[in-house]
Amino acid sequence: MTRPPVAARIRGRAALDPRDREDARRGHPAVDLTAFARARGLQPLGSQNPSGYTAVMPMEPELQSNVVRGQVGTRDAVLWHWRYPWPLDDDGPVGSYAFSGVASAARSGWRSFLGIGVDDDQYVGVPCTGAAALVPEAGLLPPLRIACGPGARQPPRRAVDLGPSGLPGAALDADGPLPEGTAAALVRGPLGAVVRAGSRWPLFDVGYRFGTVVLRRNGYLADERDLDGLLRMAVDAADGLAGLARPLTSPRPVEEPLPAPGPDPLPHRLVPPAAQLEAVHALARRFGLTPEDPLAYTAAFPTNPVPGTAWAVLRGALPGLPPTTRLALHTEAPVREVNTGRTALVLPAGDAAPTPRGGVRIDSPGAPLRLAVYDGLWTFSVLRHRPLDLGDVDLLLSAGADLARRTGALPA
Repeated sequence: MTRPPVAARIRGRAALDPRDREDARRGHPAVDLTAFARARGLQPLGSQNPSGYTAVMPMEPELQSNVVRGQVGTRDAVLWHWRYPWPLDDDGPVGSYAFSGVASAARSGWRSFLGIGVDDDQYVGVPCTGAAALVPEAGLLPPLRIACGPGARQPPRRAVDLGPSGLPGAALDADGPLPEGTAAALVRGPLGAVVRAGSRWPLFDVGYRFGTVVLRRNGYLADERDLDGLLRMAVDAADGLAGLARPLTSPRPVEEPLPAPGPDPLPHRLVPPAAQLEAVHALARRFGLTPEDPLAYTAAFPTNPVPGTAWAVLRGALPGLPPTTRLALHTEAPVREVNTGRTALVLPAGDAAPTPRGGVRIDSPGAPLRLAVYDGLWTFSVLRHRPLDLGDVDLLLSAGADLARRTGALPA
């Protein structure tokens, strides 16, 4: 049975600050950020999904509004008003936070009574603002979360208390090993400053998944200084994560071959279903391509402008393209759970002019395409969304060779 969208399971409202109660009652912000975005050269998207942010966005129009996206400092960033779906049980909103203006009606429902479970995982809508930035340099870090205040009072057993390192009331929870000395380096660096600044709010936390950092704080921010500040904090958090991950990277010239996949398994979040992996092998056989280790690829090109994290990489002379070409499959979610991300052609940039770091859309009747040129890499990617699909590789190849020549990545 198909599970209903999260927005359809919101059963009420709550606020984390008494000043947010009216926004919670209304269910959406009272402001429009179009003028704010345009004054800063950012793109106002309304409730649309910004390309490359599946890892952290709600991806439901009822839960996101006033989405703005563009270059902030040296990074691609996005900000939005977030009707955050806070877990709800029979006693009200879950957790140790002090809620205000709670109005909810959790429903067990006959389906749940029969064990079908469709009515499980119910929520109240809580006004929040989110900001995120792409940070490919952190691609080898596991998903993690830094909680502050009430959110750090009951951390998971594996979480690290950051108090002894200099961030009292904060806890770091990571889904895998981190470089030695991470806690101390985090506290000393720009990410520690972000956490200190955010800890004064009733709700603030920092998350990281698949090359994207996300900040969440309570309330629908409306003051331009607050909005600018949260965007700067997202960029600072991204810079801080990039610094933490630097010991894991090993930059190499894009023309050099990379090692073949090794005997050690990939992190579980990057392991595809067997049928999808066989499709990758079939693609390699079809074009005579050589598989490369996706972790070595992530380490070699830490500023790669393709969103997400690579789980498969093939190298070789594709039709109309040189032997230095790579075909890389990136994901913005655990591969076995959701097939979402981009399949990209990756070439040396040659004489191609840099694009904005988040890339530019290339109109195509076949599928959404995106060109991004940054730090010596020319990338051209197609969106993947169907189960077990590798993306429209034929469209990518037919358009990619011509575009590489027109943009200067390859000789005309």
